[in-house]
Amino acid sequence: MKVILTQAVPGLGEAGAVKEVADGYARNYLLPRKLAMTATRGSMKQALAQAEVYTRRAQKVTSAAQQAAAALEGKVVKIRARVGSENRLYGSVTAADIAEALHVQYGIELDRRKIEVEEVIHRTGSYAATADFGQGATGKFTVEVAPEVQGAHGKAGQVAGATMESAEGSEPVQAQDEVATSDVAVDDTATDEADAAADDAATDDSEAGDTAQG
Repeated sequence: MKVILTQAVPGLGEAGAVKEVADGYARNYLLPRKLAMTATRGSMKQALAQAEVYTRRAQKVTSAAQQAAAALEGKVVKIRARVGSENRLYGSVTAADIAEALHVQYGIELDRRKIEVEEVIHRTGSYAATADFGQGATGKFTVEVAPEVQGAHGKAGQVAGATMESAEGSEPVQAQDEVATSDVAVDDTATDEADAAADDAATDDSEAGDTAQG
């Protein structure tokens, strides 16, 4: 069967190409998936016009992919990560992390599955990576992994937080000490007053006894 490809088919041809294929291949694969249309005398002109539309569309897609790949070529994507001893990361930098960094730093939208790194990133350093934009367009770039900057949520922040907590915790303790001291002072005063009253009472009783004897 003679067909006109409406889209590029790997191993067969580009959009607009007229091909002679097996009937089963055309009916079971190409035609149901709208990859081709039957090349009849009546539909040939219409088919060729549609094929031209597909061709122009494919050229635009290819051009956009090539431009994106060229824009990324040679760029450096910087990623900050938590680092332990011997520059080892807590975990690893994944393709998803790199895709997010590409979007934030360069505005490039790319599926994580289209990013390939030469080795698994478990340490700080520079790593070669490749991005596949489709249509045969790829861009090579570098992933640079460095220790994260300590900030409000880093170790310095934790130390500051601990200092603040200690300072806040000391105030109630100091206040409790002052209250306790005050209570002791009140108790001492009350004891002194009670002792003085007892002495006065004893003196009065003694004077009363002397008067009675006289």
